[in-house]
Amino acid sequence: MQSKPLIRWAGSKRKLLDTLVKSLPKDYERYVEPFCGSACLFFESKKKPALLTDINSELINALNEIKSNKEIRDQLLAVPNTEKEYYRVRSIDPSTQNANERAIRFLYLNRNCFNGVYRTNKLGQFNVPRGNKTGTFPPQEVFDSSRKKLKEATLRVATYHETLKSLKKGDFAYIDPPYSKSVNFTGQYGLGSFNSSHLGALFADLELLHKKGVKFLFSYRACEETISTLQMNFNVERLSVKRHISGFKNSWNEAEEILVKNYD
Repeated sequence: MQSKPLIRWAGSKRKLLDTLVKSLPKDYERYVEPFCGSACLFFESKKKPALLTDINSELINALNEIKSNKEIRDQLLAVPNTEKEYYRVRSIDPSTQNANERAIRFLYLNRNCFNGVYRTNKLGQFNVPRGNKTGTFPPQEVFDSSRKKLKEATLRVATYHETLKSLKKGDFAYIDPPYSKSVNFTGQYGLGSFNSSHLGALFADLELLHKKGVKFLFSYRACEETISTLQMNFNVERLSVKRHISGFKNSWNEAEEILVKNYD
């Protein structure tokens, strides 16, 4: 397991990695992750061709730059880690930058923002404040191992539905949508991000994957309606995981989640 996550991500399944790795199917031809985020399970999965997708174009661009740029850690360390610099970098319009500059901006803000949250305002501008005690970038070995692993992956900006409908028998999909309790919640990515109103469509996609012979592992917060719907056709396991509430360590609490899979 990588000693330190390359990308911080609110809602990351890093605390469940041991369980997730053990839950991977024994046989599959391609690993697919349609809500890739920090892709922490991908980095611990078997060596296979992979497809990583997300609607966050800044994230996908950053992963592509990590994949191709051996000097990216040095570039990141050259940016001063100060409050003044954080807000200067945050104020830059990424559409005015080239791919490398956009990746540096994204990764710098991701490392130094509050709780690894990605959130935008109604204009699509990243607006998360600077965090405290966010730590430093991982050592060069983590960047090197991540770059090597990403060589196996195709990276694409796409919705989860576009990704899932393209899958075929032999693929394995790890599906970990962001949690939201409200259909009006604009999400970490702004308008159009996944929320609870999309669960019905996602469950229909799971049924289609199963009919096509595509193996999947789905993780989500536990709720009785979701569990009763999915356990009719799939294996549902309840898990307890310690999570930050509002991002503060003094507000840790046990949360119940589920893992759903369509294979033994």
